[in-house]
Amino acid sequence: MRQRLINKTAQPQETLTAGRMAAARNAAIIEPVSLSSLLFDSTLSKEDWIEGLKHHSKTVTNLLLNDQIKDFDAYLESQFGSGISEIKKALTEIDYKPILQDLLQTAILIEHSTIPPYLTALYSIKDGTNALASQIIRSVAVEEMLHLIMVCNVLNAIGIQPSVNQKENYPTYPMKLPMNVDFYVGLETFSSNSIATFIAIESPSASVVKAPEYDYETKTSELYSQRAAVQENHLWTLENMKGFIIENVHTIGEYYDVLFFYIVVFQIIAYYKTHGTLPKNFEDLDKGGIFTGKPEKQIRPEQYYGSGGKLHSVEALSGVIAVFQEIKGQGEGADDSIFDVDPSQFEEGVELAHYFRFKEVFHEHFYLGGNYKPFMDENGMMPVTTPPTGKDLPVDWNEAYPMKPNPKLADYVLNKELYAQGVEFNKTYRRLLDAIQSAVEGNQKELEKSIMYMYALKEQAVNLMKQPLDAQTNAGPTFEYIDL
Repeated sequence: MRQRLINKTAQPQETLTAGRMAAARNAAIIEPVSLSSLLFDSTLSKEDWIEGLKHHSKTVTNLLLNDQIKDFDAYLESQFGSGISEIKKALTEIDYKPILQDLLQTAILIEHSTIPPYLTALYSIKDGTNALASQIIRSVAVEEMLHLIMVCNVLNAIGIQPSVNQKENYPTYPMKLPMNVDFYVGLETFSSNSIATFIAIESPSASVVKAPEYDYETKTSELYSQRAAVQENHLWTLENMKGFIIENVHTIGEYYDVLFFYIVVFQIIAYYKTHGTLPKNFEDLDKGGIFTGKPEKQIRPEQYYGSGGKLHSVEALSGVIAVFQEIKGQGEGADDSIFDVDPSQFEEGVELAHYFRFKEVFHEHFYLGGNYKPFMDENGMMPVTTPPTGKDLPVDWNEAYPMKPNPKLADYVLNKELYAQGVEFNKTYRRLLDAIQSAVEGNQKELEKSIMYMYALKEQAVNLMKQPLDAQTNAGPTFEYIDL
C-alpha cells in the first residue's frame, strides 16, 4: 500500500464568496456549500460553485489519497445523510466520457511532455561521466513512462480508448505544460539550466516537507544508484471544469488532485443513476458506475518491463487511488516526506521524489546525511526549497554535448546525412509510442519492444549530438511526429 501523500493534519481551507460572507457575517462558523449543493443545485452561483469546488476537492483528495476511508465515509454521511430534495435532470444526463477523456488525455500529454526533455538531457551526458546524475535522470524518465501507462489504465477502466501515438499527442518544444505555469519546457543539453527547469516541472504543491532524519545506510544504497454540451446549470461542463484548473492549478500534483475529484464526482452521479439514492460510503463508490472498461485491456505489473515504481491496474475507484498515489508520491513526495514512500517501509524500495532528486543534481549534494536543523521548525518541517546538504554528488557540467536548444528537422535540411539520422531517430521514437499504443489497446506483449527501442534511441541521439551544427552548437534529437 502506498503511503499518505498529504499532510493528514492539514485541514482544507474554507473559503467564501463576498455575498455569503456578508450573509453570514455574524455566524460563529461559516460552512462552504455542501457537496450535494455543489453537485445538484442548479441555482448555485458560479462564484459559490468555484469556492465549493476548492473546498470539497481538497477534502475528498485529502481523505481518499491518504487512505482515510472511515473518515471519508463520515464525510459522505455529513454531506448526503439527509438526502436532497431534488435531483436536477441536467446533471444526471451529463456525458462524463468526453469530459474525462479530455482531462485524462491532458494528463497523458503532461507526462509525455516531460519524457523527451529528460531523455535529451540524459543522452547529452558524455559516456563515462556524471554517472550519478545520469542514474537520477534515467530513473525519473522511466517513472514518467510508467505514469503515462497508468493514466492509460485509468482511461481504459472508464471505457475510453487512450491515445499516445497520434500527431496531436506529440509535445512541440519549447512549450508550456498544459497547466497554469509561467515557464517553458524544452529540449536542452544537460546543464544547470535544464535541471532547474526539471525542478520547476516537479515542484510540489506543499510548501514544507519533513526533514530527512533516518540513517539506514545499508538499506538506502538503491537511493543513490537508480467538449461536452452546455447543460442547464452551466456549471459542470468541460469548459468550466478546465477553467477552474487554469485559474487554480499550478503544479502536476495539483492537477492530479482536481482530476481525481472530478472522477469521484462522476462516480457519485453514476451511482445515483443506477440506484436512485446517493452513496453512503466508499464501498458504494468503489466498483461499477463509470468503470465499465474491459479488464483485459489493463497493463498489469507483470507485463511492464520498466524499472522504478510500481504499476497499478485499474478496475475500480480503488485502482485510481493507487495510480494517483504512485504518480504524486514519485513526483513530489509521500506523506510530506522527500521520499516517494515511507522510508521505514522498504518493500517497494526507497527513493526520493523527482523534485528532490533533481535538486540533488543541481546542488551537487545528496539529501541524506545533511544537517537541516537551521531550516527546521519545531515540528521537524523544512521548506521544500531547502537545498541538500549531505555528501557530495559530483557533477561536471562541461561533460555534455553542446546541443542546439529545441532542434528541428528543418535545421538539418542542408545536410542530407544529418537529416536522415534525425528522421531515423523520430521513426524509432514513433515505434516506441506505437508499441505503447498497441499495448493499451490490449496487445500487452508489444511492451516488450519498448526496451529495444529505448536502447536504439540513445544510440541514435548520441550520434546526432556528436555532430557540429554550427560554430557553437551540435545537432540533437527533435522528437517530432513522423509518418512511418
